[in-house]
Amino acid sequence: MDSEACQRGFYRHSLETKHCLKCPPNSLSNESGATSCSCNAGFYRAPSEGQNIACTRPPSAPRNVSFSLIGTQLSLWWQPPSDHGGRKDVTYTVFCHRCHFLSCEPCEAGVVFSPSASGLTKPAVDVDGLEAYTNYTFAVEAHNGVSGMGPAPQRTAPAVWVAVGHAAPVTVSQFILTQRDDSSLSVSWLAPRQRSRTSVEYEVMFFEKGEEARYTVKHLLEPNVTLTDLQPDTAYLLRVRSITPLGPGPYSPDQEFRTLPPDTGALSGGVIVSIIFGVLLFIGLLMGLLIFRRKQARRRQARPDYNTSGFDREKVWLKPYVDLQPYDDPSRGVLEFTKELDVSCVTMENVIGEGEFGEVYRGSLRLPGKERIVVAIKTLKSTYSDSQWWNFLREATIMGQFNHPNIVRLEGVVTKRRPMMIITEYMENGALDTFLRENEEKFSPVQLVSMLQGIASGMTYLSEHNYVHRDLAARNILVTRSLQCKVSDFGLSRILENDAEGTYETKGGKIPIRWTAPEAIAHRIFTSASDVWSFGIVMWEVLSFGDKPYGGMTNQE
Repeated sequence: MDSEACQRGFYRHSLETKHCLKCPPNSLSNESGATSCSCNAGFYRAPSEGQNIACTRPPSAPRNVSFSLIGTQLSLWWQPPSDHGGRKDVTYTVFCHRCHFLSCEPCEAGVVFSPSASGLTKPAVDVDGLEAYTNYTFAVEAHNGVSGMGPAPQRTAPAVWVAVGHAAPVTVSQFILTQRDDSSLSVSWLAPRQRSRTSVEYEVMFFEKGEEARYTVKHLLEPNVTLTDLQPDTAYLLRVRSITPLGPGPYSPDQEFRTLPPDTGALSGGVIVSIIFGVLLFIGLLMGLLIFRRKQARRRQARPDYNTSGFDREKVWLKPYVDLQPYDDPSRGVLEFTKELDVSCVTMENVIGEGEFGEVYRGSLRLPGKERIVVAIKTLKSTYSDSQWWNFLREATIMGQFNHPNIVRLEGVVTKRRPMMIITEYMENGALDTFLRENEEKFSPVQLVSMLQGIASGMTYLSEHNYVHRDLAARNILVTRSLQCKVSDFGLSRILENDAEGTYETKGGKIPIRWTAPEAIAHRIFTSASDVWSFGIVMWEVLSFGDKPYGGMTNQE
């Protein structure tokens, strides 16, 4: 064979080569006496690779591109291609586009990729420098040593759409007193700088200095307000916060403004008589008002309702959320605060858990004229007791009165058919404690702290509305696909009585001892302060990736 020409499928580098060599994989010599083997269609050799190297092809597209977004910090990750092309030198490139309506353009230099946007050897990248209230698309492309050599299969995964909300709470500052007299104040402030056109509204709280418990709230569309019917020569404190589609920012520091003294001058006899009559009338009205207020003191609430349907409402003392207790028929109370859904709009798919009242399903909700959405469905088992029925309706009533991005949203209820249902938004990543244990060490400290900020925001909202949760724990926090944490499970929540202590005292029953404050364990007295203690335990759970509080200690210990 040494003196003969090589057969098809074999080759000899040169006449000096003693033996014929078999063509490497994915290559072939079509004639006898070949000195090389050509790559099969769709396969290539890199310029630096010799004839003895197998032919390979470009990789297929990366798979299942996913992301998490916290503020303006984005984490992208994906699965490697199903076909590496027979090579081990696969790398990735990430393409970023900034979109407005249907028009997209490459991202600006301020968007930073870590470790880089190209030449990535691992299927993940962190992105920083995104703008608030802006839409982006990200596509991931796979490469190897023969990419770009002739026609190649699709190497780019479908782009993912990322909508960035607010990066941080928008704070109002720099107040300007534009006009005042003895009964009014006109104040303006600088609107927050925003590069996008997202709407910003404002909420103004004001009260006489030293009378913070008796405040008034106004909702506004513009960064200015005129306060009328004020007392002359009186100091008023004013605080403002902005409200975006994702929720309210923090209140500004109190700003003090004083009305002018009343006009003085010579008074005629008729004016003096009018003043005396007015003073007597005022004293009579004041005494009547004091008597009325004394009778109503226990029922009057000083918290405003954040109803944004009627803006620019002023001097309205709004009530907090209400419980079912005052209702003779709890079903009537439920209908006042929730939306009764037609059962034909609800589809139950598969069981995802067991709740206090019955099974919990993953399903879908399609309301007339709207797209189908994925929902979670709590059901009331057919063998329910009266107390279970009452508590089931009570939880729906509580949820129906909450509206905050860090509290699980109620979509509606089904009470006129069996099984009765509570339908809420669906949280893809489930309970926070389990989610953290399954993803131990996968999140940075910044991501963990951002989770806690979301929980704190939701709990602040509850506290401002005179609610105490009583069972705040990582197991009762649900997590969205974008790692947003939302407070859930209001089975133990209780409205706080409007008394001097602002406490709620239980009548017995089990309490979650590892999450409960000492005074609540000893005396069964729960307040927003005991919720703060529970939040401290939740902080420990999150930063330890779901470890059990107090380790292996018993409840008694």
